[in-house]
Amino acid sequence: MASARRRGIGLLIGTGVIWGTIGIAAKLLYEDTTLDAAAVTWLRTVIAAPACFAVAWVVLRRKVLDTNRADLALMAGLGIVLIVYQYAYLASVDRIGVAIATLVSLCVPPVLIAAYSALFQGERLSGRALVALLTAVIGTVMLVGWGATGSEGRTLVVGVGLALASAAMIAAHFLFSRSLAGRQPPLRPLAIAFCVGAVAFTPVGLRADVSLDIPLQSWLVLLYLALVPSILAYWLFQSALKDVPASTASVVTLLEPLVASVLAWVLFSERLGPIGWIGAALLMGAIALLSTNPMTTEHPDGSTGLAPATEPGGGLD
Repeated sequence: MASARRRGIGLLIGTGVIWGTIGIAAKLLYEDTTLDAAAVTWLRTVIAAPACFAVAWVVLRRKVLDTNRADLALMAGLGIVLIVYQYAYLASVDRIGVAIATLVSLCVPPVLIAAYSALFQGERLSGRALVALLTAVIGTVMLVGWGATGSEGRTLVVGVGLALASAAMIAAHFLFSRSLAGRQPPLRPLAIAFCVGAVAFTPVGLRADVSLDIPLQSWLVLLYLALVPSILAYWLFQSALKDVPASTASVVTLLEPLVASVLAWVLFSERLGPIGWIGAALLMGAIALLSTNPMTTEHPDGSTGLAPATEPGGGLD
């Protein structure tokens, strides 16, 4: 059990590191092309969907769709969730900047998941879990929010609304994925979700400023976004959820803003400053706390533990 949890934490750390490169890749595309958030989201998903389906077709021996109707519907819902939160995040960044959008999108989901657990599953987080959660949220606020200078010239209400929508969809993504993790091989939910997301977003993508006349290096960046942060990272994430509850996963993957900040510092000379480095230290401390002790929940009768991933209803354990 402990080794499986450590493996899950390791996979989640890898996921967070990879996801931390998304903003950098998007910034490169925005600088070198005329593509907007809708165009990048659609092109990324259109490339990822057939690639992921092909891999799943080979690995699962053509049994990609061999599942029950309830899980199939859940996987389709996951596809809608994925495409909405990817687009909402990029659109929010365009309106209120990277700092505020990332802060809202990444700090709110753990709180939403904890609230879901308390309200709908009659559970309360253990003391250690609460410390890790609060430390991670405070660290992320300091790390991402250190350089925020307001939103002059931008539509603040719309931008924050989009970031909150992204946060809600990220929380739903954690819960949907955790529910499927004990019953489905990791590639099946991804293959179905990306295909559904690509089809659902096509009407938006077709109305966007999608220009295929872009430099070769921009195509390589798009391929990277489609194959690595999308397929590989989501596969790592889905695999980790077999052994790690969604509440823990939502905190560990807050590594994303840390990686993004370091890369921005190295590639674009965007420096963290003292407050940012303190936030990074708090975030890493929270991850260390989670890696040495699971984020167990405490039930009303005083007992603790994680419900099995295959329990009916799934979701947060």
